[in-house]
Amino acid sequence: MTSSNLKTDFLNSRVSAGYNPAVETIRKVQYPQLKDAVYLDHAGATLPSQHHLQQFTTNLTNNLYANPHSKSPSSQATSARVDSARQKVLEHFKASIHGEWDVIFTANATAGIKLVGDAFPWTRRSASSNGTRASKLTILREAHTSLVGLRGIAHDDDRGEFDVETIQQRQLEQLLETPIKKDDETQLKHRREHASIQTTVHPSPPPSPNASMQHLVMNNNDSDSDTTDGGEPIYNLFAYPAQCNFGGRRFPLTWPAQIKDRLDTPTQKNLVLLDAASYVMTAELDLSNHASSPDFIVVSFYKMFGFPTGLGAVIVKTELADKLRKSYFGGGTVSAIASDESWQVYRTSLHGRFEDGTLNFLDIVALDLAFDTVREIYGSYSTISPHVTALHRLLYQSMKSIKHYNGAPLCDMYVEGIDSGSEPVGNPETHGPILNFNLRRSNGQWIGYGDVERLASMKDIHVRTGGFCNPGSMQRWLDLTAEEVKKNLEAGHVCWDDTDILNGKPTGSIRVSLGAMSTVDDVVSFITFLEEYFIDTSDPDAVTPTVDLIGETKELEATSEDHPDFISSAPVQVDSVIIYPIKSCRGYKIPQGQSWPIAPHGLLYDREWMLVDEISGAALTQKRFPRMCMIRAEVLLNQNLMVVESDEDLSSSIDVSDGLKISSTAQKKLYISLDEMPTEAAKSSSRVCGDCTAVVHYTAPEINEWFSRFLGKPCRLARQPVASQNPHQGAAASSSKTKLLDPAVSTDSAAVSPSSRFVKSHLNAPAGAPILLSNESPFLLIADKSVERVRDWVDQQDDGQGAVRRMANLAEDLDKKLRHELTSDSFRANFVTKGQQNGFEEDQWTRIQVGQQVFDILGPCRRCHMVTIDQLTAMKNTDVFLALSKNRKSAGGQIFFGMHMLHRPDLSVAPYEVKVGDMIRTRRHVSSHSH
Repeated sequence: MTSSNLKTDFLNSRVSAGYNPAVETIRKVQYPQLKDAVYLDHAGATLPSQHHLQQFTTNLTNNLYANPHSKSPSSQATSARVDSARQKVLEHFKASIHGEWDVIFTANATAGIKLVGDAFPWTRRSASSNGTRASKLTILREAHTSLVGLRGIAHDDDRGEFDVETIQQRQLEQLLETPIKKDDETQLKHRREHASIQTTVHPSPPPSPNASMQHLVMNNNDSDSDTTDGGEPIYNLFAYPAQCNFGGRRFPLTWPAQIKDRLDTPTQKNLVLLDAASYVMTAELDLSNHASSPDFIVVSFYKMFGFPTGLGAVIVKTELADKLRKSYFGGGTVSAIASDESWQVYRTSLHGRFEDGTLNFLDIVALDLAFDTVREIYGSYSTISPHVTALHRLLYQSMKSIKHYNGAPLCDMYVEGIDSGSEPVGNPETHGPILNFNLRRSNGQWIGYGDVERLASMKDIHVRTGGFCNPGSMQRWLDLTAEEVKKNLEAGHVCWDDTDILNGKPTGSIRVSLGAMSTVDDVVSFITFLEEYFIDTSDPDAVTPTVDLIGETKELEATSEDHPDFISSAPVQVDSVIIYPIKSCRGYKIPQGQSWPIAPHGLLYDREWMLVDEISGAALTQKRFPRMCMIRAEVLLNQNLMVVESDEDLSSSIDVSDGLKISSTAQKKLYISLDEMPTEAAKSSSRVCGDCTAVVHYTAPEINEWFSRFLGKPCRLARQPVASQNPHQGAAASSSKTKLLDPAVSTDSAAVSPSSRFVKSHLNAPAGAPILLSNESPFLLIADKSVERVRDWVDQQDDGQGAVRRMANLAEDLDKKLRHELTSDSFRANFVTKGQQNGFEEDQWTRIQVGQQVFDILGPCRRCHMVTIDQLTAMKNTDVFLALSKNRKSAGGQIFFGMHMLHRPDLSVAPYEVKVGDMIRTRRHVSSHSH
């Protein structure tokens, strides 16, 4: 299957039923932000239309809106808008009849869920009365974390606890289908009579200020009983999503009626909370049947309209007004209040009681306009569902058909019923426009979702990866037990980090989702992307015979007797030795003829410093701050100094954000003593590549202001608190050049503080091999011939950014300047070699000798998109990363370039030093892989 004719075939087939071709024109006019982009994260947030934003801006500039808690004309104008928006919400959900529903505006769906949890009439079991009946919270396994979070209020040391249960769909349906026993007929009759009363009697109007205010008054002298009194039943809450935000599975909207009919008794009543935030993204929710509807529905309006982003709502049955409890209250929710005793009377309307403080009234203006603009653009909200359903069906069928050379599927999709032989996707009753999946190589190995996301970003394809705040779905589909989740945390994996595979299992997945402005071109582009970058056309594990990659077999005379297993590589030598004193800043090339010491953690002073965010303490990297590559740090061993300067005059640097004040006088250079270590008082913990490591901060204003000014980000220079001397050198090396003080030891101490970071476990290194602030290992080696190969691949690409610029008819010299000038600097290695006859000969090395120093090869370096940053200009270009992704993938799907190494002092000769021009001899693998 190929994507070349996918659009034509789709438009000419029955699969396209419901697709609205007019959206292709609508998109060009109303969504200019989508130009050249493929946006597939509508479940995260859909996009606002240009018309909506223009209408909003025009409305604000033509009308005067003020805080609605007043009687001024501007306040009354705001109140009118709020009332209008509230009514439109009710009308949209067909809930505007007979005053049976009310809309409580919140910050988002999560805030609405919390409001329900706080106000719900829980019956709690105290610690002293363990056998007392209590309320029960039941949560569907596929619930969003915000629903799962309700269990956080189940236990209260002062008020007691209620029961919590997580339930699967199958378990719930079995419960609802269980026949009623004869002994239960009386209770069933009561339940039906109760349901009949609830459906035929409309709620009473809110009491007037002169009526009894018992349910509106809060007084600390009144007892707040945690148990039912008289005949009042215990209330249970069942919470579930209308649509799973993880995989798009839609759950029956008939459940609320079934739960009440089958499970209610005279002593226990069940209320239902429906999380509709994901569902209403593209579907209409009908609440016109009051009796069979949920009791609480939460939504976030940016899911529906893209804007406003700070507004959600709880749609609640007004008959529950007497049941909901109020504890905290804010301005605007009380009708009367006394300051000298605990007495206040709440407002009579349900929303008036629970909308604490000033409403986000300008966003409510935007919401009021949103309903109108959607109708103007699409005709009706009802046209969205068939449109996205057709695209969803195409996306699913296309992904399902993508195969490797051996017939193995590329996509491991997390879809209910995919193995049943039926087509589970394409029915809007059972699935929304979301697909969740991971990718596998032809040999069955997982492709890391992080690699997929990075590649997609290079192609301006927007997807979402991770766990999607849905722990139940993630554990189910990824086959993760709670114990494995805990062990992953112990291994350093947290939400949103880059660890995508642990212990042979993915830690998350990839999600694509469609919206009202999605088109068939989005689907075609995504399928093309998958085919282009992830299909194996041959066996990645195929073994080929060993060849003499070096081209010579004669041993070097100096070491042939001592190391007979080395194959001569006389022409191969060290072309550059580079250290990166400050992590993510530009490297310092060791001058020709100067020997450089090797320390226990790597080359002396390599990645011993880093820049950290002044507020969070997190390490700054080039991926977020590309300008870091323009900061140069030169280490002068003879003078015990590190000299820091930049490629730009600091006076022209960008403004510093976050209110940081910088002195008017900017130094051109910083001079930092190598012997100086910040004090223990400035010690803190920072996270580097998933590891927590102790660092000490410089407190001198001139140092931190220099970096903050250049980056436009309040930051501090920090240093790893370990001794940077090399204990193996002994008297053969000058201690004045190599000794740095650990703040925990005296100036005469030569002890090395224990490292808090070690070589990454996926590399072939002994446990406990230390590193400082480097990503994975102490040393990285690349070959100039391999860089040339990548440069050739970049030149051969016809669809990269270079081609786009050529089509724009830019001048040749400008095109050359803008295009990523690929050099060895792009790969940030410690050693660059020259002399190989072919590229990537280093892939076959298992051990090398550099001069008198021996290194073990640990494995290939997995590349991130930092290689897209030109180390001289800080400009980004995706061509290099895309070229690597097509040509340099491991059997596990990781993009790699260069080899990690570990020094072997037991096989080396002291003093442990390397220099430019050192000859390299290698020991090779006995077999090689095709790439």
